[in-house]
Amino acid sequence: MNNIYVVLPAYNEEASIEPLFERLAELKSQNLNNFDLNVIVVDDGSTDKTIEKAKEISLKKGLNLILGEHKVNLGLGRGLETGFKLFLGNAKEKDILIVMDCDDTHPPDLINQMHNLISQDQCDIVIASRYQKGAEIHGLAKYREFLSLGASFLFRILSKIKNVKDFTCGYRAYSFSFVKTFCEKYDDEMFSEKGFTCMAELLLKARVLNPRIIEIPLILRYDRKQNESKMKILTTIFKTLKILFKYRN
Repeated sequence: MNNIYVVLPAYNEEASIEPLFERLAELKSQNLNNFDLNVIVVDDGSTDKTIEKAKEISLKKGLNLILGEHKVNLGLGRGLETGFKLFLGNAKEKDILIVMDCDDTHPPDLINQMHNLISQDQCDIVIASRYQKGAEIHGLAKYREFLSLGASFLFRILSKIKNVKDFTCGYRAYSFSFVKTFCEKYDDEMFSEKGFTCMAELLLKARVLNPRIIEIPLILRYDRKQNESKMKILTTIFKTLKILFKYRN
């Protein structure tokens, strides 16, 4: 039985921890014979009770919690870097890393499909995509959907990364071998981008490793979001286009 490690970069997500952990605990109880599930929360300088809530609810729900803590807010890129390193420090070969947003907008039930695709050696990265057939977006303003769709089209043209339509969604799965190779190659220079643009940066830097990537449709639940979105969409689009030109060769 291999293990799944769910990395949750978190900044002031006290209100979202309990419903998300409940969904993760339910998933774990349904899949004890296929995989064990561990939760890595990387608290990125939260000023609320994110850490205390994570400890309380993980104990209540029987989830194995691994905690990473930044004393100040360093951004999503550094949160992912810490999460990757904690994964490698605890995982073994054949284990799988899942990265999710901590705001309860990503449905944990996709973890089953992600696990199967990687454990059966069909790919190295699975992306939960807003732009695959069957995807749905709930609770997001239509103008933001339109801007994201247009940006996705540009990214596909400029990046020339096969099988990828969604470059910035934070819900992904990675094989142990990919994470190990990626971290060994880039070490402390994995991410120069602090915000959501780091998701595109990872894919662009990973091209030299020729990872096999599969996208699956995502049902994005912004209607569950407790706090205002931290993504500034126009800024994210601009910065992503900027790094696409930086790394396009």
